[in-house]
Amino acid sequence: MLELIPVGLAVTTAIMAVYTDVFRDRIIPDKLTIPMIGAGICFHLFRGIWERNAYIASSGAIGAGVAFGVAYFLWSVGGWAGGDVKLFTAFGALLPMYSSPRSPAPYASDYPLFPLSILFNSILMMVPILLIYALTCLMRGIGIFYEEIKITDLREGMIPAEYIYEKGGKIMRWSTIFGIHPRPEGDKFFANPRRAAGLTRYQVRTLKRLVNDSKLKNTIKIKKGIPFAPALAVGLLSAILYGDFYWTLVSLLGGI
Repeated sequence: MLELIPVGLAVTTAIMAVYTDVFRDRIIPDKLTIPMIGAGICFHLFRGIWERNAYIASSGAIGAGVAFGVAYFLWSVGGWAGGDVKLFTAFGALLPMYSSPRSPAPYASDYPLFPLSILFNSILMMVPILLIYALTCLMRGIGIFYEEIKITDLREGMIPAEYIYEKGGKIMRWSTIFGIHPRPEGDKFFANPRRAAGLTRYQVRTLKRLVNDSKLKNTIKIKKGIPFAPALAVGLLSAILYGDFYWTLVSLLGGI
């Protein structure tokens, strides 16, 4: 029964994250994810102390670290937003290890790597949806991950897909490809793709002023907001109720 506590917290967190990310504010609030990260780490710490098991005591922190490392990489290449990173880290802290009923992966049930099962399931279940989305975008002749809008239509919080900065008194632009280009050298930045919170109000005003002063072309590439909370929620639920889809495939192909 004790193990059901973090499961219940993780499922509740997933449901609330889907609600806020899809139906309400299009964000996953820190007041939801940060407390759950702390709750997961503390739960396993106190349980490990009670059972005199250092491995269990440290599993929450390790699971959170593993989840954060993977999520941070996905954020750095432009795939996830900051809320997705913290949500996945919360899952790692709450459920670092879990033995699924039908197809548990050894690396997830014996080691604090259950976040990988959640991620694998999320990816596999989202592939068909993403393929349909990508095909639709291609047929309509629009970008899959980015769209080009007028700077005069910019709003606070939008995430740019290019750097706009000042260097030596000149306004420069540097487009990114999936966010993997290093940050260019500049004196002052007006648009930074690596800022998870997006453009500030001041940056939006500055960019519009540069357009009005004819110092900047009135277009900017903006990252499309794809809510990943539903995918992570489905990955979590399927991993809890069934197991690791990736391990199932490996078992079938390897005859395990």
